[in-house]
Amino acid sequence: MYNPIKTLKTNTIGTLNMLGLAKRVGARLLLASTSEVYGDPEVHPQSESYWGHVNPVGPRACYDEGKRVAETMCYAYMKQEGVEVRVARIFNTFGPRMHMNDGRVVSNFILQALQGEPLTVYGSGSQTRAFQYVSDLVNGLVALMNSNVSSPVNLGNPEEHTILEFAQLIKTLVGSGSEIQFLSEAQDDPQKRKPDIKKAKLMLGWEPVVPLEEGLNKAIHYFRKELEYQANNQYIPKPKPARIKKGRTRHN
Repeated sequence: MYNPIKTLKTNTIGTLNMLGLAKRVGARLLLASTSEVYGDPEVHPQSESYWGHVNPVGPRACYDEGKRVAETMCYAYMKQEGVEVRVARIFNTFGPRMHMNDGRVVSNFILQALQGEPLTVYGSGSQTRAFQYVSDLVNGLVALMNSNVSSPVNLGNPEEHTILEFAQLIKTLVGSGSEIQFLSEAQDDPQKRKPDIKKAKLMLGWEPVVPLEEGLNKAIHYFRKELEYQANNQYIPKPKPARIKKGRTRHN
């Protein structure tokens, strides 16, 4: 949403470049797609056969539609050029080494709780999400790449929680006295999100194994250490300045 054009270019031109490379060298390509291809779903839980419910001109469209067309490109290259593709529709994932200021719900809540700031919930907090730990996702991606499954596969944890429940859980695990602050609801924010992972279980022999609280405790430990490191080194994260190209003399 901060840079919709770059998001679109990455998902379209970037995917096209990689598919061209895969074609030239005979490689198998893994597309890290997303549950966002389902948009704000009218079907619950979401299986791979669901086509989705996406606003093509909303603030999230650059990502949703970018990933949808990336999937389309993969199957066009597979059918026309014989490129091997694997498409993972990844649901919410978290774990250590997440970027602390990436704006995702997990990092936002943990950072706010650790710093004693209000946990910001958009809307009523009744929206649901399903969170998987990063090691479960990695195992699923490896299983997918080693399989013969070329159609899209959901990789996510079917354990569903409301955003408000999740905020309260993180407060408890951190031991924080932060209050919960309700802000106006974001446009086109999906109200329900839960993967149907029958296909992954059947065809990949995969399902998440790391309990939510165990994963969250590892992520909280990482964030706490990072904040301590920054405080001790007086490091304040800042965006990188734009690189200025120096003029070079052209020789004709």
